[in-house]
Amino acid sequence: MIDLTKVSTVFIGRRGEHHYRNIEFDVSSLLEGGYPGSTLNAIFKRPDGTAYPVVTHYVDGVLTWSPSATDTIQVGVGRLEIRVTDGDVVGKSVRILTIVEDALEDGIVEPPEPPAQEWLNQVLSALAELDVEEINSLLNLIYGLLNSNYDLLNITHVRLDDTYGLLSNTNGTVDNTHDLLNTTYDLLEDNYTLLNNNYNLLNTTHGLIEDMRDTLYNRTGIILNHIHPIETATAPDLVSRRAAITFTSINSGNNVILGTVTYTFVTSLGSPTANNVQVLIQGTLRNTVKKLAEAIRGVEDTTNIAYGSGTSSNPTSTAYWTSRNFSIGDVTIPSGESLFLLERAENATTALILTSTAAATINAFTRASYLRYVLSGNATGAGGINSVRGPLYTLLPIGSVVIGGQGGMLYPTAYDCHLVTLCRQSDTSEKELDLYISNDEVNFTRISRSTPIGADSSNAGLHIHIDMRQSRVPSGYGLYISMGSDGTSNSAYCDLKFTYHLYPLTLPTN
Repeated sequence: MIDLTKVSTVFIGRRGEHHYRNIEFDVSSLLEGGYPGSTLNAIFKRPDGTAYPVVTHYVDGVLTWSPSATDTIQVGVGRLEIRVTDGDVVGKSVRILTIVEDALEDGIVEPPEPPAQEWLNQVLSALAELDVEEINSLLNLIYGLLNSNYDLLNITHVRLDDTYGLLSNTNGTVDNTHDLLNTTYDLLEDNYTLLNNNYNLLNTTHGLIEDMRDTLYNRTGIILNHIHPIETATAPDLVSRRAAITFTSINSGNNVILGTVTYTFVTSLGSPTANNVQVLIQGTLRNTVKKLAEAIRGVEDTTNIAYGSGTSSNPTSTAYWTSRNFSIGDVTIPSGESLFLLERAENATTALILTSTAAATINAFTRASYLRYVLSGNATGAGGINSVRGPLYTLLPIGSVVIGGQGGMLYPTAYDCHLVTLCRQSDTSEKELDLYISNDEVNFTRISRSTPIGADSSNAGLHIHIDMRQSRVPSGYGLYISMGSDGTSNSAYCDLKFTYHLYPLTLPTN
């Protein structure tokens, strides 16, 4: 059940799903006891920018929406808004972000060849010269004129019907004008048919211009969205320090001190004082570590987290759970129940406290200009099995890519990886990289396969840049790599940096 008092991100299905899921919303806070359920309606804006009301069902304070194939036709992030409309009163819910994941299409075809660069340059040049506002004004003017003609033809249509009836009556009562009226009657029938044809033609033209306007809006938005992402970032970087803590067990009374805030694990929540937070121990170690990460980020969860007076998100850093290997520079953090900690401030030098009384391994805050991938999948010695992929490494944890950076509002956003930089490597064997995404670290989707990384470079600063195919990653997903080589050393490594684009939550429409 989704609480409308909080900003939410909701997974509504995979592309093409039809009435497979029922999504329930607690609308009692929106009705506030003063409005009936019949005043509720829901407006859905798909990832392609198309907005329309969707069919919902209301019973006892719960509004249920079953997304159709029309709602799941576009992959990406959309929005849902629930409204109360009662006479002149209009109330709106908090923003609800929706996610549609990709799925196989019903028909399998060979993908088109990418456009030649010269053709693409010509298209981009022509688009740059378009005045979208002027085109929009012209389309709206044509749209208005067609509506006026449409109304005029409707009036003429009614008048002709009246005249047609009058002439029919006159034909039966006035013998002297019988022949003349018959001739006029025939002419009016011909005109009536002609006007009906024009009426239908204008209706068709009206619909085509509406479609053209919507297509222009959509395509312009998509082009602007891809050419102008809202931010470009690199991970890791030398701006903010990072740290790690990996837990092997957590008992009641254990704590973690991060900066000025103490996080205490308890079996029953109480009322902590300022700069103290209580985290309820969950049924598994993994879920307890996840709750600790949410407490550090300031997530509201009164059932499992209690914040002291004036305490919410940690003022010095954010935290994200991961169970996969990752690195702090050339230090590899083994797989386990870990927190990936990232400093909020940029270029800070004051020491950051990170301690714990739980059974845990801590890697203190430090700056890292690259991450190290160890090719531990290789077999040692002559005749080893070459090109064996190693374990998945976490590059960007689940939900860690946010609009505004670590110092802004922590709203996850879509992003892509478009450049890999090889900083150094321990040997010159041929190496390949695969990219994966996941939102649960159980199911992984590969988005890039066998990108070559081999280069004769063993010194820092001799950077080799490798262009990636830009594959959009939905908000709330983590990014992971797996690498292999034709070498036989299971201690060989590559030091890498990853550059990615962030994208707006919605496409622009003007």
